[in-house]
Amino acid sequence: MIQRIQTIYLLIVTILGILLCCFPMASCGDFTLKMGCTIPYSVLIVLMPCVSFASIFLYKKRVLQMRFNSFNIIIMVLTALLCAFYLYIQRKATGAEISLLLPTVILPINIILSYLAIRAIGKDEVLVRSLDRLR
Repeated sequence: MIQRIQTIYLLIVTILGILLCCFPMASCGDFTLKMGCTIPYSVLIVLMPCVSFASIFLYKKRVLQMRFNSFNIIIMVLTALLCAFYLYIQRKATGAEISLLLPTVILPINIILSYLAIRAIGKDEVLVRSLDRLR
């Protein structure tokens, strides 16, 4: 399980997702976008590392593992859109400047790593199917 590269990718996604839970992503005036500020944001932020961690243990069911990772990418994109929406609404209401913090780069990194994991899982699936065909 641990020797597969997609497991390493998913473990990094899990760790970065947990870090995303701990630090604020952005601020606009007196509004800081962090864990607990809104319910939808908090649910998506907690769901991200949970899905990627659960996906690590689905190594025997590669198709389901790819679906979990695709779902996780959708969650990450929704989180980014939700962040942009909250910051846009806050900026429109107060007119304050938006400042993005360092954890903002975690979402694109997680999306890329999840995509790489999907590709690696797909290669494993092709290899297993080709070996089944030879039997």
